[in-house]
Amino acid sequence: MHTAFRSFAWKAALLSSMMPLLVSAASQAHAVRQLSPQPTSAANSAMGMPVSGAVPGRIGTPSPGILPKRLRTLPFALTLVGRADDVLVSEDSLTLVAPKGSDLFAPADAPPKDSAPRVTFTPQGDFIFSARVARPENGKYEGGALIIATSTDRWAKVLFERLNDTTHAVSSSVAAPVSDNAYHMRLPASAAAVWLKIVRVGGSVMLYASEDGSRWQILRDFPLSRSATVEVGFVSQSPDGDHYAARFSDIRYEAKSLKDYWQGT
Repeated sequence: MHTAFRSFAWKAALLSSMMPLLVSAASQAHAVRQLSPQPTSAANSAMGMPVSGAVPGRIGTPSPGILPKRLRTLPFALTLVGRADDVLVSEDSLTLVAPKGSDLFAPADAPPKDSAPRVTFTPQGDFIFSARVARPENGKYEGGALIIATSTDRWAKVLFERLNDTTHAVSSSVAAPVSDNAYHMRLPASAAAVWLKIVRVGGSVMLYASEDGSRWQILRDFPLSRSATVEVGFVSQSPDGDHYAARFSDIRYEAKSLKDYWQGT
């Protein structure tokens, strides 16, 4: 018993002498943790770690440049041009959120407005490109469009836009560099969507619209040099609203010439 007591007393004395050292080490480690930067969402993403609140496919207040995801039906990388509040890319749909006051228009007597975000790709040769565009919701003239451009001041868009509480419309604009504006179809506000189409063949570009994605109406036909490099894609605009989420689906692309001029097929 005396031996056991002496052993216990020796261990207790040793532990008592080490306590100041242990406390000091713990305090230093705590201070280091407080000073060390914590991993950011970007760092977590780069390391393959989950990001809090992340949604697959969502870029979230993205910076202009090449997007990390592609559409299954487009054999091209996608590039964001301009500032968007958000971008969501899935296999077969794209949502592009335009910020407040964004527009794409070039009047004759005022500076051009080029604040509508775009997601574009770079095709070559003849093609047929179409998409279903969901109806606008609240702001006047908000909407989603398809665009073809050779530069920042040479472009054409076909747009599904909101006019008022009862009427929406399909319009088009061609800028060279001043843009015109033509209305082609007036639709009830209850119309869920329209289909828009851009066709390039030889030295021409044609714009089309459809209420069901099957029967098409040609809207415009204008010249474009065969040698011109083009950017083609999606636009979202919100001239009078706080923002607008343009939703594109049923996205189709074919690298071919058309056979039926009136249908764009």
